[in-house]
Amino acid sequence: MCLKFFRDIDRYFVDREYRITIDKNRVHIMNYLEIVDFSDTCIVVRYEGGRSILTGSQLVISKMQDDEILIEGKICSIEV
Repeated sequence: MCLKFFRDIDRYFVDREYRITIDKNRVHIMNYLEIVDFSDTCIVVRYEGGRSILTGSQLVISKMQDDEILIEGKICSIEV
């Protein structure tokens, strides 16, 4: 009983779900596993269960942490 309680609390406070937020010329990705490929026209990000492919031009990673990145540039498409 006690262990289940702590797991529920951990899930509540620590969100591990893969998320993409799009805002104008920025894409914020949370809870990814790795950057598979990176260029100024294509960024491939792997997450648990799949990959996301971002295409566009002048793409740059402007923020990068262990499980979070911010990509800026002219984004044409996002394939999940």
